[in-house]
Amino acid sequence: MTIDPATAQTIVDNLKDVIEYNINFFDTEGTMVASTDPSRIGSFHDAARQAAVDCRTVAVDRRHPYQGARDGVNVPVVLNDAVVAVIGITGPVNKVGALGGIIERMTELMLFANMEQIARFNRRIMTSNLVNLLTLEHKDDELMNALALALDLNLPGPRRALVGRAPGIRLERLNQDRLYERLCQTCLSFGVPLFAVSPRDFRIYAPQMEDAELDEFVTALRQALGRVVGSKVVLGAGMIQADPGQYWHSYRQACVAARWAGFTADDQRYRYEQMGVGRLITSLPIEQCRAFVDQVFAGLEPDRVDRFERVFSAYTRHNGSITHAAQELFIHKNTMQNRLDALARETGYNPRRLSDYPILATAFELRRYLAYRDIPDESAELGEHTGTADRPKVTNQAWPDSAS
Repeated sequence: MTIDPATAQTIVDNLKDVIEYNINFFDTEGTMVASTDPSRIGSFHDAARQAAVDCRTVAVDRRHPYQGARDGVNVPVVLNDAVVAVIGITGPVNKVGALGGIIERMTELMLFANMEQIARFNRRIMTSNLVNLLTLEHKDDELMNALALALDLNLPGPRRALVGRAPGIRLERLNQDRLYERLCQTCLSFGVPLFAVSPRDFRIYAPQMEDAELDEFVTALRQALGRVVGSKVVLGAGMIQADPGQYWHSYRQACVAARWAGFTADDQRYRYEQMGVGRLITSLPIEQCRAFVDQVFAGLEPDRVDRFERVFSAYTRHNGSITHAAQELFIHKNTMQNRLDALARETGYNPRRLSDYPILATAFELRRYLAYRDIPDESAELGEHTGTADRPKVTNQAWPDSAS
């Protein structure tokens, strides 16, 4: 086992905090790799080599000189029944000899903690690599199976992908360790071992759960991750897939569901199969969506369309009631009628005509969705170049007929 010099230096610095003598750290060949006396790093110490070979403490003084050595004691550090290093204290043997056992135990504990930290980090990297592989349609099956074996995971079985996002926030700019720690704690508490943090989202493969348990898991994820991110986290879940080679289907569905959940702000309908009309809208090519919106609202300024949308939305919420819609907007019912007439006149589609209503409803919905996709974080994730011409603008401009 080779000890990283930086780790060795950290250990001797920590020991120096509690012991007033200089501390030296040697490899098993007797070379000093770290010390509280920097001038000695890199030198050979025969007493340290002997301590490693014989697996015993070796003292150095005038009666027991060793090449390159100063007075003190050298104690072998043993992990898993093997000498992995030697720790030494420089000073009079009659004073530092009693400290040998203390620094040996402290060194072993720190090395063991370091090994555990490295093991956790390696597991984190392997798990992240495996999760990212499972999101790909075309992947290295041999590598996938090797990672699963190294992680002691029985990979085949029904799982669904979950994707979490904080719209408008780039996760790589946040504290990655805190993000991972919260994700790890939450996932493992629900028996979910496959999870990762990417620069733009949280990726999870959860085993099949009952609906109530899945809801509980998603709620816990939102709360835990939201506290670290500092804003709302939206999640989407794909459909169950049984074959690891097909898990990528569930991941893509989860991405779509997460985007739709963010757009609709509906936390309760986070699963792909719950999206309803969202499955249709998100599957449409963007250029066709834009063409449809442009055709319905041809020639209208964005702020004019914004005002029409407020009227149309109120009209929809009140199931076609002019009176109640007007009350919501704090306008006279005649003004409400005039605005609906203006919408019909300027678009060619009358919201009060049954055949025209769904065209307007679809156009307004697509327009909102296109604007949501135009958020920089979303467009970057999609790898598309999207403009901002369709984004609704907020305006306080009065309606020409507002005095009705």
